[in-house]
Amino acid sequence: MVTHPPLRIGIVGIGGIARGQHIPGYQLCDNVEITALCDVNEMALARAGADLNVKHLTTDFEELVGMDDLDAVTVCTYPNTHHAVTMAAIAAGKHVFCEKPLALTYPLAREMYETALVAGVRTGVGFTHRLTPAAQLAHHLISTGALGDIYHISATYSMGVPGFADREIAPRFTKAVTGGGPLFELGPHMVDMVRWWTGLEITSVCAQTRTFINRRRHADTGAWTKVDIEDAATFMTDMEGCTTALFSHSSAVSGRNFDQRAEVYGSKGALLYDQARPYELRACIGREMVELCADYGIYDPLWGLHRQEEPYPVIPVPRRFVNTIPRTKEGKPLRSFIPDFVASIRGEEPPLLPTFYEGMKAQEVLDAVLISAAERRWVDLPLEID
Repeated sequence: MVTHPPLRIGIVGIGGIARGQHIPGYQLCDNVEITALCDVNEMALARAGADLNVKHLTTDFEELVGMDDLDAVTVCTYPNTHHAVTMAAIAAGKHVFCEKPLALTYPLAREMYETALVAGVRTGVGFTHRLTPAAQLAHHLISTGALGDIYHISATYSMGVPGFADREIAPRFTKAVTGGGPLFELGPHMVDMVRWWTGLEITSVCAQTRTFINRRRHADTGAWTKVDIEDAATFMTDMEGCTTALFSHSSAVSGRNFDQRAEVYGSKGALLYDQARPYELRACIGREMVELCADYGIYDPLWGLHRQEEPYPVIPVPRRFVNTIPRTKEGKPLRSFIPDFVASIRGEEPPLLPTFYEGMKAQEVLDAVLISAAERRWVDLPLEID
């Protein structure tokens, strides 16, 4: 049994994402200690320190990243502080895992990537939907050529917020803090998913954004405030080769909750992915797939009576993809890349782990979407930085 040297971790921002994914992820790892916590909310900070038995608590991220006995830093703050915290951590020689979006703009994200590369530190980004078993099976089918040349992709990730039209505005829902609405909150996941599945880069973008509710009451003051982020974004893309993709993200899909789906069409077949069904995938790959379904024991004889095969039979996700998801001590799946990040620090190369490079490439697309929507034109990638 390999005994790993101890790793000491500092976490900046102890909100829901830290408590739900990052902290439990570190707790699964051998010989890893959460040594320091940072948050601007002193009461929440004190509670977290007591719960985790962490003694070093601070409201100053520069104090945390400057600690000599820290090996890595996790950044779980709002997007407007990702760049500052990450750059300070890299300057202090720390490995960094940062939540998405990597930064508010592509130039900032590129600076984070390039600085980390020169410093030789390990990085990770929270594109956790790669861990969905059905998404992994989709990646396997596409990357092994089962669908042939990829012609077209339709990708949707939206959310149905209760009382959407009456929702109050808070600092989080502003361009200065988050960079955008569902485009920045949900869009990075699907841009990364499509890039990961296909291995192809997006080369051009044509976008439309909409803000349906232009004024909202401020949650703190009750005053009416102009909304400066989009409620929905739709964009067409050209990709390398002959592939095209259509993306759709919205905060106003009533009754859908979080709705993540994708359809991929190729020269030999197609697949339908729905995150709401994480352990199955629908795929159309000709008669061979129907025969494969018979091998799985899921072929329905009624298909033959109707003289046509089920065009999109359900494929259960093989166990090898299900087993890649970390599990808590209670056996519950934990969709977190933190164990992979720790393995990366220890010299491994986890195949699913998104790094700052992937975060930067997703941010480049988001920037192109905003430019295209504002100027009502196609925008080519890569973007030029002044």
